[in-house]
Amino acid sequence: MKAERNVSRRAALRGTLGTAALAVGAVSLAAQQRGDEPYPESIAGYLKRLYSRDQQPFAFRENYPGGFRQWQRDARAQLRLRLGLEKIAAAAGNHRPVVKLGEPADMGEYTRQKGVIETEPEVYMPFWFLKPKGKGPFPLGIFPHGHSKTGHDTTAGVFADEEARKRALAEDRDVAVQAVRLGWAAIAPTVRGLSAGMVPDLHERHGGQDCRSHVIHCLLAGRTALGERVWDISRILDWAVKLPEVNARHILCMGNSGGGVVTIFAAACDERITIAVPSCSFSPTVSETGFVYHCDCNVVPGLMELGGLHHVAGLIAPRHLLSVNGRKDRLHSIKAIEFAAAEVRRIYEAAGHPERYEHRWGPEGHRFYKDLMWPFIQAALGAGKTGAGSL
Repeated sequence: MKAERNVSRRAALRGTLGTAALAVGAVSLAAQQRGDEPYPESIAGYLKRLYSRDQQPFAFRENYPGGFRQWQRDARAQLRLRLGLEKIAAAAGNHRPVVKLGEPADMGEYTRQKGVIETEPEVYMPFWFLKPKGKGPFPLGIFPHGHSKTGHDTTAGVFADEEARKRALAEDRDVAVQAVRLGWAAIAPTVRGLSAGMVPDLHERHGGQDCRSHVIHCLLAGRTALGERVWDISRILDWAVKLPEVNARHILCMGNSGGGVVTIFAAACDERITIAVPSCSFSPTVSETGFVYHCDCNVVPGLMELGGLHHVAGLIAPRHLLSVNGRKDRLHSIKAIEFAAAEVRRIYEAAGHPERYEHRWGPEGHRFYKDLMWPFIQAALGAGKTGAGSL
């Protein structure tokens, strides 16, 4: 009976979350002020001290000792340390990622293959690999998904039923298909901890949320869930850039929600990524009042010593970066997003390439906006380098 009650409670929770997710596009602008309101005075002082700029030695500032490049070197090294990437590398030892590909399916304009990569011992991450027809080499796009059991399937245009297909296409979620139609080779990977089958939350110890169960196990071992996700992206790139059909000079990373956070951190750490487009995930880590905007599974110990997520985004400079948010997305505050965008512009100005960063607003909620994203991406790539495909 206890097991049945647990299943029932979990189903109810998921139903509630699913309803909330569908309602994101219909919330009022007032709802997006979440996070701007102050905490009680007795707590506000503590949080103010906790997140004081005096406690952020690796945040960008114009007078950083050694200048802009030294800041990037120092901050990137600190970021990798806090993500646990060195610890993951040490645990992986001499392991070399193994990739297995299935037979390509002819999709008309392109081919699609199932793949699995072992990114570290006994960690197997499924992905889809889409390629245009022709010899190439093609620019490469990698598209990490957010919280979703079927995220990498949806990204690659693989749908459980017609209803799922219509819902995904209405929100531009088949981004790997969009990419391959524009002449890109595209990889839609499973994201560790954001889909089913990683570290389930046994007995609902962590509120019935598998992503929280995953991050707790990571933190106990001196890792982070976000670090593991960045690691996986880099190991996929290690394999993909060696393929004869891939032009490794042009690599895009683009994701929505949790996939957008992965995009920011992966591009900040892996300089092979030349274009980054985080969707509905760009905002400060915390508001001016100390409200945390992002899921617990994105926690990185000591991240605020680097200034938070928007200063991490600054590590992408001078490479191309487009951040996109939905005006009706209730998960982030408009005021906070505009502050973060101004900070990233300041960093890109210091890098000498302010034209390579843009922030754009979509009119709806928590979703992709292909009409905002692909013009920026294609312009960043350069005219005439992706063929004559169209969406």
